[in-house]
Amino acid sequence: MSRSTKIGSDSQAPAPWLLTILIASSIAVQHVVHGAVQVGFYDATCSAAESIVKGAVQSAVALDGTIAASIIRLHFHDCFAQGCDASIMLTGTGSERDAPPNLSVRGYGVINDAKAQLESSCPGVVSCADIIALAARDSVEILGGATYGAETGRFDGAAPAASVNIPSPNSAVAEATPFFTNLGLTQDDMVNLLGAHTVGVSQCQFFVDRLYNFQGTGLPDPSLDATYLAVLQSRCPNVAGDVTTVALDQGSESSFDTGYFTNIQASKGVLRIDQEIANDASTSGRVNTLAASPSTFGTDFATSMIAMGRIAVLTSGSVRSDCETA
Repeated sequence: MSRSTKIGSDSQAPAPWLLTILIASSIAVQHVVHGAVQVGFYDATCSAAESIVKGAVQSAVALDGTIAASIIRLHFHDCFAQGCDASIMLTGTGSERDAPPNLSVRGYGVINDAKAQLESSCPGVVSCADIIALAARDSVEILGGATYGAETGRFDGAAPAASVNIPSPNSAVAEATPFFTNLGLTQDDMVNLLGAHTVGVSQCQFFVDRLYNFQGTGLPDPSLDATYLAVLQSRCPNVAGDVTTVALDQGSESSFDTGYFTNIQASKGVLRIDQEIANDASTSGRVNTLAASPSTFGTDFATSMIAMGRIAVLTSGSVRSDCETA
């Protein structure tokens, strides 16, 4: 059976955030199943796995500094479909990549590059799902975020998600929270994970209504700082489908820091959900805690990333030889 790997190209726009549909793949593999993911799963079967993935991420970031934020987003969009199973990597008719929330997702080529190297060193051992989780962890670290032990031991999904269902960037807290709690995460996890918006960008089309016609009022969102509103209007004309990008964390969009939280405290959130978590009584306390302490944000974001990485993981099954092919 061929173990060739396709090196996919990346589109040029990161963006807001999360989810999925598709078709998966497989090559049976002699995996030791521990019943749950764990740190160091490949220590005995492919000891260089994590260093190979990190090297692939570092090489990609050296060529394109924006790709690290995109890889983090790729992990979100994979996990929130039907679990962290790399189903977002598959190509072909009905792929998750073609679902509207995923059209601006990038980073596939980095995962494919890491997979090609791993298949050369440890054929049929390291899953695409684990590569995504490791690459996201490495991207956080490269951008200056906390270092944490990413759990591994997932197998790759063998079927697409039945539907794409993610919170809209225009969600209120009461609308977004059930999405997370239904996946076994907490509202605090939601706020921690939204901290990923401290890096990366969003396309104007995802928030233009806030600038000109918020909830059909014909007026801007009153929760936006007036000076910042003018800045955003200068970047984003009142047109639909605009793919112009704006940093989600003005001033430190390339650093994994607390700038996102201090910005939303100052009514300078780009997406409605960003501003909502600062204004809603159920989440504002957590925002204030994270804004005040970079170390707390680092620790809590890592904890929530680990929790997200456990969503519906497959601890038996198969590992693809090519992440893009079923």
